[in-house]
Amino acid sequence: MQNILVCFDGSEWSKKALNKAIEIAQKFNSKITVLSVVPKVCFLEMGIDCATVESIFKAEVEGNLKKAEEILNEKGVRGQTLILEGTPADVIVDYAKDNNIDLIVIGTKGKDATERTLFGSVSQKVTANAGCAVLVIK
Repeated sequence: MQNILVCFDGSEWSKKALNKAIEIAQKFNSKITVLSVVPKVCFLEMGIDCATVESIFKAEVEGNLKKAEEILNEKGVRGQTLILEGTPADVIVDYAKDNNIDLIVIGTKGKDATERTLFGSVSQKVTANAGCAVLVIK
């Protein structure tokens, strides 16, 4: 088990997923990639342009990943953080396939009910479509 992908949105579930991934990485001397996905969302009908929404999401994601990076460093685990854009489940599955990921670690829930309504259950979609093992953390 060389490469672990952790899906991270700053929620309590994703923090649990990161902690579990660190535990596994320490046992197997694995490298962790902590991935956050900025969704492509627009609210033009509400007078909010796509670029504004994207910049709000991106600013939050950058702050979350900075905390994740600090945790990796504290625990002495090799890793990197990464921000990608798109539909979260699709981006996660594609990244895992394209980067020889052995294990995806993801929380059962994301930030809030609004995201679940907009994007559906990311963890369910990832589990159904990933080409590698997926560990879903409750």
